[in-house]
Amino acid sequence: MQTSYAKLFEPVNIGSMKLKNRVALAPMGTSLGNKDDTLSDRMITFYTRIAQGGTGLIITGVSAVSRDGSMMPGMNSIHNDRYIPGFAALADSVHAAGAKLAVHLMHAGLEAFSFYTKRKRLISPVGGVFGPLQMGYKGVDFSKTTMGAKAMTLEDIQAVGDQFAAGAGRAKKAGADAVEINGAQGFLIQQFYSPYFNKRTDEYGGSFENRMRFPLEIVEKVRVAVGPDFPIIFRMVATEGEGGGIDVEDATAIAGALEQAGVDGLHVTAGRGVAPAYWSMMMPIAEDGYTPIVDQVAKVKAAVNIPVISVQRILDPRTGEDILRAGKADLVALGRGLIADPDWVNKAAEGRAEDIRKCIGCLQGCIGTQMGAGFSDCLVNVEAGREKQMQIKKADISKKVLVIGGGPAGLEAAMTAGLRGHEVTLCEKDDVLGGQWILAAVPPGKGDFSWVVDWRVGRIEKIPNITVKTSCEVTREMVKDMAPDVVLVATGSVPIILNIPGADGDKVVTAHDVLSGKVDPGETAAVIGGGKTGAETANYLGAKGKKVTVVEAMHMIAMDAVPARMVWLNKSLAGYGVQIQTNRLVEEIGASGEVFVRREGNRESLGKFDTIVMAAGVRSHDPISEAIKDVAPEVYPIGDCYVMPSNGHYAILHAAEIARMV
Repeated sequence: MQTSYAKLFEPVNIGSMKLKNRVALAPMGTSLGNKDDTLSDRMITFYTRIAQGGTGLIITGVSAVSRDGSMMPGMNSIHNDRYIPGFAALADSVHAAGAKLAVHLMHAGLEAFSFYTKRKRLISPVGGVFGPLQMGYKGVDFSKTTMGAKAMTLEDIQAVGDQFAAGAGRAKKAGADAVEINGAQGFLIQQFYSPYFNKRTDEYGGSFENRMRFPLEIVEKVRVAVGPDFPIIFRMVATEGEGGGIDVEDATAIAGALEQAGVDGLHVTAGRGVAPAYWSMMMPIAEDGYTPIVDQVAKVKAAVNIPVISVQRILDPRTGEDILRAGKADLVALGRGLIADPDWVNKAAEGRAEDIRKCIGCLQGCIGTQMGAGFSDCLVNVEAGREKQMQIKKADISKKVLVIGGGPAGLEAAMTAGLRGHEVTLCEKDDVLGGQWILAAVPPGKGDFSWVVDWRVGRIEKIPNITVKTSCEVTREMVKDMAPDVVLVATGSVPIILNIPGADGDKVVTAHDVLSGKVDPGETAAVIGGGKTGAETANYLGAKGKKVTVVEAMHMIAMDAVPARMVWLNKSLAGYGVQIQTNRLVEEIGASGEVFVRREGNRESLGKFDTIVMAAGVRSHDPISEAIKDVAPEVYPIGDCYVMPSNGHYAILHAAEIARMV
């Protein structure tokens, strides 16, 4: 194990700003702010915690320079002087933790939300509108928006440039050490320099020089506002992906023009957020692998003489060190990696890289929770976004705690209770820990999901007051003999078997049976249920060369997956030739493996299959709580076995909350 990362911890300058190491927090919209877009104490605590963990440069989430360019409540804004006190408090807190602060300036353009900006029409280079959002993506013109956008006038262009300058001036006044101009994420500046978005015919469209006019004017105005010695970083894309947008050759020219304009550093990412098909280019999921754009970043770096920051799935210090040593970048930025473990940098410095709690690329918390609950958190780190209320504190009285079940919820509960000072016994009926989460790491590209279990098991092994027993199925008599003060039941869930004729047939198995290797499916398989589990199981079988058909009652598959994974799964399934049968309700499975469905009121046969795989969801499984409630003073079902299953993220969070109350 490499324990010395000399390059990673080498100081570096971006303009006049000297950083103690070469690790930055990438800008992320967490929606942890107040409803009026002022910085909340919660958001300041979030950034400060990462600074305390050793990160050299904290780059804030997107900070709108205009009300019209805001995205949604809880994001940062800096379009008014009333936001200065919040940024001043953040700067003081980050500086006290030993880090520098860069405020990230943005205008969303057609990616803003009109319901929030209160503007009937958004603004963009060319304006326009298209119909309701399609999930097929092909043929959709994402240079327009369903909400309608107005083509910017010359007056609008000048006004937005002035807004960036004013926002930069406020950041400097608040005590920030730098500003970063957002020319990425499909936001307004990228919409101008991208030939995909910008179809203008005036001096701000057409040629490369014309498309770069708007971003370069913004840089010039910001420079005037902050003065000659205040660092300006520009975030740009190395590629937009398909569709006639920016490629890496364009990116090198863009980088050169920005350097000539006086930018002090470049932060290089990829993708365009306005098109869901390209979201994973900005926020790669586990299936996208590691450092997917680093070689493109290296080409941008080779074209300039100013510092370049690389980003995207840089998960461990060794990778960061290798990128820097190879000269592919001057700094590395981590976004979700530092949400997962804010102590990433300190652990690397202390030679404890194996203790880093790594991001698994699931997007369940950072994106999924934000889309649902309106703020970001993290599956692997329950304290993210809840740093104050979720601190683990020693219990006033040490108790004898029994945890039944060694899946993610049970592991989290045992670890938390042990850290609180309780005497903990964890019993798992199988011979290995991990429960059903082991299966989550089986489908193609999802091996990183195993880290959820591995990290917790590793942590538990270092806590002396936790005893782990595998191959140990707990009974009422055992609980009575152990006489625990508290029992935390984490027995998880079991697959749902549809109540239809033939569901108990010899050819019918569950997705769990398939992914665990318990059964070996035949050459043809029908997967009943097109949710995330069904789609991933079909993908697993497709990768093995099986002929697979997915049958789903809804109009789409993988609807319970985050959009980036939904897109990836659809592409991967298509690549394996998996047949997708939507809007079909399975009503019978014949003895010969024939699957009968109901479609638009008509009964149809989908043909005969060697194996029928049930992937119709799961139900809570708690065989013991009721049986032991009179022999243990306190019994708490946690995770999936509590009321109804959700996903790994909420199972872990629920377990963490209950264990903090014991």
